[in-house]
Amino acid sequence: MVRILDCTIRDGGHLTDWNFADELVSDTFEAAKACGVTYFEIGYRNHGDGKFAKCLNEDLHSIIPDKGDVKLGVMVNAREFLEDLFFEGDYADVVRIACHPNEISQGIEYCKILEDKNYEPILHLMDVAHISDEQFRDLKQYDADRILYFADSYGALLPKDIQDCFKLFNSKGFYNLGFHGHNNKQLAFINTLTAIDCGAASVDVTVYGMGRAAGNTPAELLLNEIGMPSRPYFDLIEKYYIDLHNQNPWGYSLKNLSGGISNSKVV
Repeated sequence: MVRILDCTIRDGGHLTDWNFADELVSDTFEAAKACGVTYFEIGYRNHGDGKFAKCLNEDLHSIIPDKGDVKLGVMVNAREFLEDLFFEGDYADVVRIACHPNEISQGIEYCKILEDKNYEPILHLMDVAHISDEQFRDLKQYDADRILYFADSYGALLPKDIQDCFKLFNSKGFYNLGFHGHNNKQLAFINTLTAIDCGAASVDVTVYGMGRAAGNTPAELLLNEIGMPSRPYFDLIEKYYIDLHNQNPWGYSLKNLSGGISNSKVV
């Protein structure tokens, strides 16, 4: 069964400067736990002043006193990685290193540092459509037994493109793949299903599709489709996320569509 990574707070934080009520975050985690989600990515580390852009250890303990079987994760951008912010005994179990194609070697080195500190490190490749042959050669240094994530950063890819990405990564010896979709062309859901059909080890979701710009694959939609529990997410949306969407809108728009068509950030 594919593993599910809920990155609502981390990706949704783009809309709130990574400030959320503790109760909302706690209840979102509990919904994920009740639905059988494997990973819960609670924010960034070293990405600004918001509580969930820092993810200090004491805050994580306070907000989520009982992780149960869920692995708690944080993301760090390769260019913002500081080794001193990561340590054995951290309440976070998993760290995703987000890197652009020109940062792959750097990201792999950081994964090795994190593994030595007993984290589960995951390399998260952004802008996957622009990785060169030389940068693919850099990936040979990455442990293929770990999950290797790739992101459709601007929501530009079609289902056939997802299939081609899997074939390409498989041809390079990477089979333990994760996928993160964006919804600029309203294809995040079908692209995620395509990734699962291609054998994805893990895929990303967010509550009500909350995320940067056009948003991401909705957790409640995907979990219902693949036969996992989803009712706790519906209840959560009614309690928090409809109001949050009204206050900080995300989703399909002409601007976001333009980004998907051009496969680039539209300012």
